[in-house]
Amino acid sequence: MKLNIGCGKKYDPDYCNIDLYEDLVADRLMSAFNLEFDDNTCDEIKAIHIIEHLSFFETIYALSEFFRVLEPHGKLILETPDLKKTCQHYLKANGEQKKEILGWFFGIPHKGLQHKICFPPYLLRELLSNAGFKNISTVFYYNNESIPSVRFKCYKLDEGYSLKIFQIITKIRKTMLVKNYIDFTDSFIIKEQEDLIAKFALELLKLEKNDKKEKIFEILTDISIKSPKFTKFFLEAIENKDLLSEKEIKFILKTAELLIDLNFPNILLNSLKKGPLKPGTQKIIFSSIESFAKSIITKLNQFEKDRDKITEKLKDLSEPIKEIEINFFSYNLIEQKSLDYYYKGIKAFYIKNYKTAHNKFLEAIRLYRDDLFYYWNLAKVLTKLELEDQAIKFYKLTLRFLRLKKIQYKDEIKLDIKKELHWVRSKQGPTPKFEPIISIEKYRKIN
Repeated sequence: MKLNIGCGKKYDPDYCNIDLYEDLVADRLMSAFNLEFDDNTCDEIKAIHIIEHLSFFETIYALSEFFRVLEPHGKLILETPDLKKTCQHYLKANGEQKKEILGWFFGIPHKGLQHKICFPPYLLRELLSNAGFKNISTVFYYNNESIPSVRFKCYKLDEGYSLKIFQIITKIRKTMLVKNYIDFTDSFIIKEQEDLIAKFALELLKLEKNDKKEKIFEILTDISIKSPKFTKFFLEAIENKDLLSEKEIKFILKTAELLIDLNFPNILLNSLKKGPLKPGTQKIIFSSIESFAKSIITKLNQFEKDRDKITEKLKDLSEPIKEIEINFFSYNLIEQKSLDYYYKGIKAFYIKNYKTAHNKFLEAIRLYRDDLFYYWNLAKVLTKLELEDQAIKFYKLTLRFLRLKKIQYKDEIKLDIKKELHWVRSKQGPTPKFEPIISIEKYRKIN
């Protein structure tokens, strides 16, 4: 069987023609990154000017699906606009020509015809290689619409340990799609998920000639720290692949299900919030919580006799948690979540709702301790609330942050902080404005 994915209105009698939106000639309607075919069932796939209509992560999933359904040594043909040559054409074009060329970049405003990304060849070659394709070749040419294009031709691995590992990776992604664990509109979390998948694949590929079990346990432990539910997808993918025994898989699965029931990522988040509120300590505290989590999961996976005792301890830790705040325990995602609280605090500050601003800034700091403006704005708000002793504490923490970190306009910022702190202490001299400050932009305008 041969697949023509993204056929549009161009019917090819030698292929099963597939499109997501255009049903005029398509034999079947389906998504390029969620194909309704079994593994290893197609000998050739062509996807002509389709991936530019997908986002970056949708493309990764599409390439993974192409690999999954192709037979070993199956052929993949991709075509997409030649980004470099298109840019060169644009720079040389006149006004009317530029308008036409913009269509090459962005597509047209019609369902399924907008372009989301144009891939430079080196990046697409890298994605193909990471998906498990080999013998990648490229040809640069102009297509029927005179659009400068690049054609990639490559082949799925045909045998060996590496083929097995890449098949495992495709199954992980497929399972995540089927179980609605993927949100292509949230690039922050999907990047974290893809980073874990890439690490898992890389580590397994290194283990071809070595004892794998210890390393696999270690990798699955790291995954469980971030998302126990994610661990279940990985376990399902490696089942019957001779990487772990059925007994070992069941034992790790039992641990994962326990951690899911107890909202383990939120237990870790709660522990992070309870850490000392000191500037410059975020990485230290985060690492210590990861170490704690790793020791808990390792004991659950290795010592059956300690399971009940550890379970009771985790239940005690989970009881104070009133709502599920995160499903993925990640340094970057937690920093991003802290920014949400911070921006809400800034709004409350502007509209003079100082109590709300105080709560939002404090919550931001509990999640992320390494941002100057969290401390400084909280100190300002505490001053507005006439809580001078607390304000002085956070002004001192703000100054401590300045000593620890390299930051532009440090001297000017330090001077303003000290002026405000002096007034809070003495109530002498002109009263500072104590206005919200979002970034160093204020100081950039001065210079």
